[in-house]
Amino acid sequence: MDVVLAAGGAAWEPRVLTHLNGSQVLRLARRCVDVADLLATIGTDLAQAALVSVNLPGLDRDVIDRLTRAGIAVVAVEASPEQAARLGMDRSFGVEDLDAVADLDVAVPVAPSAVAPLIAVWGPTGAPGRSSVALAVASALAARDVDTVLVDADVDGGAQAHMLGVLGDVSGLVAACRAANQGGVAEIDRHAEIVEPALRLLSGLPRADMWPQIRPSALDLVLNRLTESADVVVVDCGHGIEAGGGSGPDRHRSTVAILERADEIIVVGRAEPLGLTRLVRALHDLAAVASGRSPRVLVNMTRRTLGWSDREVDATITRLTGLAPQAHLPFDQVTWDAAALTGTTPRVAAPSSPFVARVEAFASTLRIVESAAR
Repeated sequence: MDVVLAAGGAAWEPRVLTHLNGSQVLRLARRCVDVADLLATIGTDLAQAALVSVNLPGLDRDVIDRLTRAGIAVVAVEASPEQAARLGMDRSFGVEDLDAVADLDVAVPVAPSAVAPLIAVWGPTGAPGRSSVALAVASALAARDVDTVLVDADVDGGAQAHMLGVLGDVSGLVAACRAANQGGVAEIDRHAEIVEPALRLLSGLPRADMWPQIRPSALDLVLNRLTESADVVVVDCGHGIEAGGGSGPDRHRSTVAILERADEIIVVGRAEPLGLTRLVRALHDLAAVASGRSPRVLVNMTRRTLGWSDREVDATITRLTGLAPQAHLPFDQVTWDAAALTGTTPRVAAPSSPFVARVEAFASTLRIVESAAR
């Protein structure tokens, strides 16, 4: 078996080199000077295993997850089981036992199934109201005594904290991802703030340039933990899901990962000519990312001044996408102004609002509510 070594100057490195020189089953393919060098081996078929020091600068769960998903077994050398487990590794060998690495079964792990459903709220660019709908849906679920966590995962900058008056310098999502990367999965829950009796918020990025701090593998650990501790997780997603070269795909990799694993996808579109055009294009783009899925389409900000009936809008969207909208949410600026001024959800600020009534009716059709009713 070919292996790479990333010791970071550990005291045991000379002994490992001596062992590999005399081994009949292991062959050293490369000595990696740092984490970047280690990650460069992905996709090269250079090695089937990586021998690493748990003290290697920059080594965290995200790095290990990326290597493992590429089919490279990551092995901690001269580390205690606790040190290895902190980074998500279940393999630790002493120098004298390294030949046993050749017997390891190198397999790409299968993501654990979530305990609670995950609802992704997504939509095209142009402010169709993704964050507003995500908050309203989460609040409607919480009002039914469904333990709900709202995660602001918009990589272009979060809005939920501002909408709810939860202002601070620290992003709950960044802190949770950092804890997951460092092996503190049990600490994730404490970064979600209580905003209503059955509603918690994991606040998002205060600035868009902080998006590199939301690594997909760390976010996956965070979502796994939240789906274990709550009844439902609602995720407010960013708009980008484009593929190809450049910085875009890296920036939006987490959004794509959320959509791929979501149990329900709610797509929000804006009820005006440009907004509906973007909605139609977005639904076609989504089909390429989440093939075989049937998202729930919501038309937001409907109003009589547009001159179209709900039936006409439904017929157009259905003809162009094959998907019929499930609800039309009226434009209700008075309710949202009241909610913003008080730092509360719309249903608290204006429980008799027509917008709130439509969201409540839609929320009752979600599978988590239907299951609870049964």
